Amino acid sequence: MSTKSGARQVKKALRNTDDILYILTGRRLKHVAGRVVNAFGADLTKKVTDFFTGPEEEELPPDSPYYILGVHPDALDIVVKGAYRALARKYHPDVNPDNESAEERFKQINNAYEAIMKERAAKAEAKNTTH
Repeated sequence: MSTKSGARQVKKALRNTDDILYILTGRRLKHVAGRVVNAFGADLTKKVTDFFTGPEEEELPPDSPYYILGVHPDALDIVVKGAYRALARKYHPDVNPDNESAEERFKQINNAYEAIMKERAAKAEAKNTTH
């Protein structure tokens, strides 16, 4: 395994961990790690910050389904599903009666989840038909 390939795998695992932590606690891993790393000095803090927000990372547009659910495009299906369920519970119309903004957000969340699942199903089907 090459070093770049190994680094990509580590980053992907950390992104999934970050998404899971966000679903459970509402905090991102880089914020939690940042507090711990700050105790070790600015040099290490910069390295950790650069690692999480590397130069190749692009910001997702606000209308992206992944942005709406708060997950990375490389997130595992279970992470996407967990984020969807947590947000759906939070913004469900039964939980927020007479709140139009919560109802609109709930619709956005549902549409985002459906779009991601359709995209992933299409990719899986395309992969299966080529082999």
